[in-house]
Amino acid sequence: MDLATAKQSTRAQQDELLSVVPTVAVSTTKQTETSRALFECEAGGYYWPGTLDIVLSEDADGAALLEQIKADWSAKSGWTVRDKTSVNGDPELVIVSEEGYRHSIEFSPERNALNVLSSSACFQMEGKPKSGIDY
Repeated sequence: MDLATAKQSTRAQQDELLSVVPTVAVSTTKQTETSRALFECEAGGYYWPGTLDIVLSEDADGAALLEQIKADWSAKSGWTVRDKTSVNGDPELVIVSEEGYRHSIEFSPERNALNVLSSSACFQMEGKPKSGIDY
């Protein structure tokens, strides 16, 4: 796998996560297109990080939507889902694929938003990432 494939796959998975949320429950979304950094994987190679911020409409039930995402993704072959509490004390899901893709989805009641922090599966590239470049 290369950087372009890792990035495209990660963003497509974020879109799939978003598709669980009914459009009437979404106020705004913002998805990163690039990252200023690539991070090293423990087993070698690099991963691409990305975010997706989903601000929910006023009457949307973020906790229930998190449960719906959990149910949908728990049923997917090759994926594991676990509940946790974020460092902010908010409910969070961690969704990981057999290939190494990872999505942490935190529900922020204060913002009525779902914040998705994602990382691609590890990929190989020639040389090392350069600072100041958008990946």
